[in-house]
Amino acid sequence: MSTREESRDAAVSPVIGVMLMLVVTLIIAAVVSSFAGGLGTTKEATPTVTFKADLSRADGLTITCLGASPGKSVNFDVCVGDSNYYKVGTGSTSTFSPGISINIPADELKKGFTDAYGEFDSYEMTGFYVLNPNANGQTFTIQLIDENSGVIGKAYAVLTA
Repeated sequence: MSTREESRDAAVSPVIGVMLMLVVTLIIAAVVSSFAGGLGTTKEATPTVTFKADLSRADGLTITCLGASPGKSVNFDVCVGDSNYYKVGTGSTSTFSPGISINIPADELKKGFTDAYGEFDSYEMTGFYVLNPNANGQTFTIQLIDENSGVIGKAYAVLTA
């Protein structure tokens, strides 16, 4: 009877050994796959910028940084509009830090529009021209856009005289 018991116990050890080898192989395959698929690499985050915007027909656009999440330094375009956006200036997260302002004069706002849409008769009266004399009190969206990351900041400004 003791011979039978030994043979039953002897079969358990090889089965457990094979299962352990299978588990270890699967774990190694998962680790290799994750590194090969890019999960093992880290990517530096693009910052998001919080800012306030003041928009005036006389003074142009002033954006003031309120804060920025840390990340790699990126160059951004300052875009303005309501439903159609156009570039009016540029900046960089390396220099645009809390308390720093970027001023875009009114003539640069005009140039940004004409660069995007051309200069045509009565363009100044169109609804998406920011300095439209009839648009006082209208709210415009100001966006900071990085070429690779997209929108990194967004604020609203009411046009004043």
